[in-house]
Amino acid sequence: MGLIPDGLRRWAQANDATLTDAYRRGAHKVVEILLALQRNDVQTVTVYNLSRANLARPGHELDAVYAASAHFFSTLIPEHFDPADCGVRIHGDLSLLPEDLAAAARAAQTAMAGDCFRINVLLAYDAADELRAAHQRALRDGCDITAAFEISDIDLVLRTTAEPLLSGFPPLQSQYAQLMFLDTPLNELTAAHIDDLVEQYRTFPQRRGK
Repeated sequence: MGLIPDGLRRWAQANDATLTDAYRRGAHKVVEILLALQRNDVQTVTVYNLSRANLARPGHELDAVYAASAHFFSTLIPEHFDPADCGVRIHGDLSLLPEDLAAAARAAQTAMAGDCFRINVLLAYDAADELRAAHQRALRDGCDITAAFEISDIDLVLRTTAEPLLSGFPPLQSQYAQLMFLDTPLNELTAAHIDDLVEQYRTFPQRRGK
């Protein structure tokens, strides 16, 4: 399962909210979605937190994202998930981020080491960087490059805006994914929405090109 939380700037404008409030509410909504997916027996979720290209945004926008992301890692994850069951893995270049956010992400990855429910977080992520790293691992380990990716195949990608874009979301792993672009903003999604979307996916034929 892949999740692209999008549209928070537009939600803030439409609801006369600050970016800080919008992104913080968005972090809580992501956790609500993750809990619903865990309850629906989804084993792995890859969440697009921040791309490397996003780092070119204005400073005040990034500050809101950074604050919400640090809250997500330092408070929301440990409050809502059992470290014996849930694993968190960060994918991206943490050296590009403020040290407090990078430290919170590393701490969550260290603390959450379970293997029943995996949360991959794309943070300062770039698909080309991931491909290069996988190539180096394949050369080092003598394996096919598809076996060298740390993120497994993704079956369903949800984006919380209607624009039909993946925006650099892991391309190889998503090549056979079903794509859903939602009219309901992230900050207005509920667990019931997620239940319905998972049920809808499970009734869709999964042929993978066959």
